[in-house]
Amino acid sequence: MKERTSVFASDIEAFIDKELVKRPHSLFYKMEEYALEHSIPIVTAATGAVLQSLVSSWSPTNIWELGTGIGYSTLWMIYGAPNASITTIDRNHFQASLLDNYAEQMGIDHENHVRRISGWVLDYMYANVNEWSNADLFFIDCDKVTYPELWDLIVKYAKPQARIVYDNVLWHGRLMDLNCQKPSDQAVRSLWTRVKESNYPFTLFPVGDGLLVAEKQ
Repeated sequence: MKERTSVFASDIEAFIDKELVKRPHSLFYKMEEYALEHSIPIVTAATGAVLQSLVSSWSPTNIWELGTGIGYSTLWMIYGAPNASITTIDRNHFQASLLDNYAEQMGIDHENHVRRISGWVLDYMYANVNEWSNADLFFIDCDKVTYPELWDLIVKYAKPQARIVYDNVLWHGRLMDLNCQKPSDQAVRSLWTRVKESNYPFTLFPVGDGLLVAEKQ
């Protein structure tokens, strides 16, 4: 993976991930190594730990993850809510299928916990509103250009008190530089505008690249 721009002083984030985050299983280290070797973006270990803690305190039964990656964040959530049903969507079938093997090695009965869908996130969400409208939690870590539209869609159809969690909302510090005007930069800024104008309760956890937690009212 490309080097991340941290919200922390130099080297502190790497120290946190290496020394201060307890992985639920040693295989998480191998997943991190695989992601680094193959330049696959995943949440940081600290982000995963925060996500696990939040999910554990919320006790959701129906989770939708938009952007599977290799299943790293999926597994953090499983450890936080072992009885939850998780649906995870990603267009990269091979990459997402690695989740199955990792879960099996961890001794997780993923077939009864996780439903994987191969496809484009926005397309699937638009076509299957009835499947996800009753979800308790949405974790969103897919193409950043889809962030604002996914917010609009989820806010329109999700039930009240549904939690909406986004990763990468600090976007490597690019939000602060108005010279950064790529579609992804504009999309993350647009997401923030929507969140702030919604008057929904929200919190920014400054771990990794920024974890946003909002609750639909």
